[in-house]
Amino acid sequence: MRLNSYEFMIARRFLVNGRSQTVLIILGIAIGVAVQVFLISLMDGLQRNLIQRTIGSSPHVTIAPPLSSPQPLGIGGGAIDDYQRPLKTEESEILSWQRYSDYLSGIEEITVAAPMINGNGYIEKGRSSFPVLIKGVTLPEADVIYKFNKNTVSGDPRPGGNNVLIGRASSDKSGLKVGDTFYLRNQTGAGDYFSIKGIFDLGSSAANNMVVMSLDRAQNFLDITGISSIEIQVHDVFAADGLAESLRGSLSQVKVESWQERNQELLSGLQAQDTSSAMIQFFVLLSITLGIASVLAIIAIQKSRQLGILKAMGTNDKSAARIFIIQGFSMGFVGALLGILLGLGMTSLFMFGTKSSGGPTYELKITLTNILLPAVLAVLSASVAALVPARRAAGLNPMEVIRNG
Repeated sequence: MRLNSYEFMIARRFLVNGRSQTVLIILGIAIGVAVQVFLISLMDGLQRNLIQRTIGSSPHVTIAPPLSSPQPLGIGGGAIDDYQRPLKTEESEILSWQRYSDYLSGIEEITVAAPMINGNGYIEKGRSSFPVLIKGVTLPEADVIYKFNKNTVSGDPRPGGNNVLIGRASSDKSGLKVGDTFYLRNQTGAGDYFSIKGIFDLGSSAANNMVVMSLDRAQNFLDITGISSIEIQVHDVFAADGLAESLRGSLSQVKVESWQERNQELLSGLQAQDTSSAMIQFFVLLSITLGIASVLAIIAIQKSRQLGILKAMGTNDKSAARIFIIQGFSMGFVGALLGILLGLGMTSLFMFGTKSSGGPTYELKITLTNILLPAVLAVLSASVAALVPARRAAGLNPMEVIRNG
């Protein structure tokens, strides 16, 4: 489509003559784009914050022993109705875990694969007892996942021997502090004395109810030969589900689970947020389109005589249509630029306001995509809206318009 200079001149004159309408439409586009920039940044920041709070200090993929169904013992060639063997559960051991660790170390997507031991126990203090989760870890692998160096609020973040870390919830409930010695029993009733080397806060009540010790000490304390699980973190948290699916095809005799599978409710909530955000953006764009279409349609009616004269002087139908498309594009472009500036101002004001009250609840995620996408959609919507009056202008009969005034 070839544009002529006189088409730009006429389009500009039409916009200037109806400057009140032009300014209102540009302001409407600017506000619409600003709202979308702010909304997308807000939603993106909120989602990332929720994901970080949910899985920031937890594994993205977990490899655990498979759940095995017990089989009845045969007696005299038959089978009895009740089971006479203890049930095997998900807490069963992975005995050949080194083989899995060696395989996982060669996968580029994986940041760390840390062997873990999980068990139950309780802290005894006087006549009181406090249930806890016992976790055996290796450093520095576990620190990549749980960030003990960063999240230890008191003491030393490195467990070893009978020196352990405990979560803030366990510390608060039991009244134990760094340097205290306490008696810890495992789920079989056996126990030993441990000293608190550090207290951590992982931001989760369940995680803060842990007692963390070295892997070999946990094996000895819980009477475990292998490990309970291998916890994995990946570079891209949203790639965890695909990695888990790939590992299921590569690894046998283990259960592989991603954080998405463990947090279906969270994913449903995020999907609902995306849907509501898309609906808001759709109606904002629809209002922009209808507003521009109505204003340009009025201009087309008001300028019918001038258009008729132009067509009588040799302006063809396509050229007349392009005059209105140029108007729509120009208003969309200027409005989008102003909207970007206004949207960035709104996000900056929001972050400044929350920081001034003690730090932001969560950061807005301002990216180039979050800025350009609403602007491009606004310009396209404005250009599409101009097609309606452009078609009317192209169909004008100059002799009839001039005759009827």
